[in-house]
Amino acid sequence: MLRVAARLRSSSTSSSPRHYKYVIDHSGAVHLDGARERTLATAYRDKKFLDELYRGLRRRRSGRWASQCLGEYSLLRADTGDRAADAEIIVVFDKHDDDGLGYAGTLREPFDPARLRWCASGRLYHELTTASRFGELGLVGSHVAHGLSERLDVRAGDDVRLEWRGASHPVAPVAFPTAEPPFVCS
Repeated sequence: MLRVAARLRSSSTSSSPRHYKYVIDHSGAVHLDGARERTLATAYRDKKFLDELYRGLRRRRSGRWASQCLGEYSLLRADTGDRAADAEIIVVFDKHDDDGLGYAGTLREPFDPARLRWCASGRLYHELTTASRFGELGLVGSHVAHGLSERLDVRAGDDVRLEWRGASHPVAPVAFPTAEPPFVCS
């Protein structure tokens, strides 16, 4: 009995912090990394948890995103289906309304049609202004992009425009750096 109590006591006072690994997908849903199924049912939906995760998130020298809280580390990576973009982005906008674009739980970025970017794969990105510590761009989540797609006008060549509140705004193309040039996101 004493041996069991000593083992429990020594494991609870371990000096190495616990690590939790999460992944954010193309729709903005955060899942435990390594989960077999990534569905809406398995996504984290606690707004307070998601906001705290992003508020503490910092890019490490290794390029990985980590958040430290109460001696524990939460690691977050993107898995949106575009490896070149995944290395550059960590914000995925999962809400769009009159207040702008939303990510995490309740965090917001003002929507500006002039800051939209498109990729050859058809994905939309939005420049980050208030959340610029997360890089230059955030992915416009799949269901938000679907809602904006009816306002997009794709013309000859690279001319893409967004019809927004009675005005036509150009949407500039974007390509992500990679170790294998030339590369345009796929």
